[in-house]
Amino acid sequence: MARLAALICCCSFFVLSGCTPPASDERPREVRMQPAPVPAPARPAQIRPQRATWTFESGSEQCVASADAGAASVRVTVRRHAAVELLVSLATQAPVSSVPLHFSGPAGDWQVQARRSAARTLGVTLGTDNTALSHVLVLLGGGIFDVGTPERPIASFVIAPSDARGQAWFDCARGMML
Repeated sequence: MARLAALICCCSFFVLSGCTPPASDERPREVRMQPAPVPAPARPAQIRPQRATWTFESGSEQCVASADAGAASVRVTVRRHAAVELLVSLATQAPVSSVPLHFSGPAGDWQVQARRSAARTLGVTLGTDNTALSHVLVLLGGGIFDVGTPERPIASFVIAPSDARGQAWFDCARGMML
C-alpha cells in the first residue's frame, strides 16, 4: 500500500507537471519611443510691399531719380564721370550691415549686395559702365524691388514704371557717363 501511494504520488506529479504550460520562448517586446514632433520652421516675417512713384531731377552736374514710398525710398544718383550710386532709405533701422538688393520687373532683373551707410540707409556703387546704366534702365521700367533675402526680408517696394520724364532723365544720366 505504501508502494501504491508512492506510485500514485509520483504519477500525479508527472501528470500535473505535464499539464503546466511550457515555458515561453517569447522575448519581452521592445518599447519603441516615438520621437517628439519637430515643430514647423518659423515662417519668414511678411513684409507689406510699399508703393513707390518716381520723381526726377536733372542738372549739369548730376541726375537724381527717386522712387519714393513715404518714409522709404530707392534713389539713383548719376554724376559726371563717377560711379552710379544706389541708396535705399528705410522707414526703420537696417538690421544688418550687408544685404542683397533684388529687382525684378518686365524689363529684366538683377541683384547686388549693399552695405549699411547710415542707420536707415543702404548703399551700393553700381559702376561707371553700360551694366550700371542697364540696371538703372531696368529699374525705370518698374517692378518689385526687394531688400533682404526671402528668408529674412527687410523691405519691399512696388515701383511704378517711369513715364516720359523717366526717359528724359535717363538721357541726362547717359550724358553724365560719356
